[in-house]
Amino acid sequence: MRVIAAVVLGYFMVVGKAGSELGGPAAPKLDEGMTGPAVAELDRALGIALTDEPVAFDEALDSARRVVTPGGRVVYVPDGCRSVAQPYDLLIHFHGAPTVMEPAFERSGIGGVLAILNLGIGSGAYEDAFQDPMSLDRLLGRVSSVVRDLCPSAHAAPARIALSGWSAGYGAIFRIIDRQKDAQRVDAVLLSDGLHAGFEPDGKIKREVNVDQMAPFSLYMDEAVAGRKLMAITHSSIETPYASTTETANFLLAQHGVTRVPMQAQGPRPGMVMTSRADAGSFHLQGYAGGNEQAHADHLHSFGDNLLPYLKELWNTPRG
Repeated sequence: MRVIAAVVLGYFMVVGKAGSELGGPAAPKLDEGMTGPAVAELDRALGIALTDEPVAFDEALDSARRVVTPGGRVVYVPDGCRSVAQPYDLLIHFHGAPTVMEPAFERSGIGGVLAILNLGIGSGAYEDAFQDPMSLDRLLGRVSSVVRDLCPSAHAAPARIALSGWSAGYGAIFRIIDRQKDAQRVDAVLLSDGLHAGFEPDGKIKREVNVDQMAPFSLYMDEAVAGRKLMAITHSSIETPYASTTETANFLLAQHGVTRVPMQAQGPRPGMVMTSRADAGSFHLQGYAGGNEQAHADHLHSFGDNLLPYLKELWNTPRG
């Protein structure tokens, strides 16, 4: 049967093509219901794969895995152990409820591993935790160890790394990308209504954003505008005694000569209205109305809709 299938299908594939190219009568097409089985039989007969055969679901390999470490870190593998048996992608998120972040990551279709760190209230806790030059290395080592505990056949380490933060979580990202060796290792930075800064010593009245505190983000934006990294930001319109997320966004846009486009568009959650956006290379910014606590919380709950699609596109695009 295998030989017959190979000969019959080979005849229709080769003669049909040659006949049409030479101007002669094309061979009759196989009935649609016969094509699939014949191709599959040919695959098996010749030992090659002309069709994609689905991989059978394996409960032991394909079920989601999750662990909460003694330090309160969450490591989540939504697609199971098969997804980390080869070099995998890792998103590290700072400051955000796992009940929000895990479903958002799973729905995104990014795959790989999500690590969530919640270190307390205020950006200072995050800045302090990642002030040490080896802090990112230690975190990556711990995450890799947990992944191997969950999946003994897991690859030794992640292939690509992205950092994201909501609210105070930007403090960790500030410290990490302020070190050139770490910034080079990070594929993407996603900031959800959380990029704050102080003011210049003599510029509080004029609300002049502190240049030094913004320098790591400005340098990373250089890379994003050039298309070498991804940087995506959302911000509300909340006013704060320190530089607000609107003011820091305006600072970055002015530094790089990128213009906002005003608009009025419904956001991903009721009450969210996008009032502007800006795009340059692989830098993306979305500005929203809203000046209260609910508006701030909306940016966490809409993280999967507003920011994760950019990361999925980046990691689904083959590198040149």
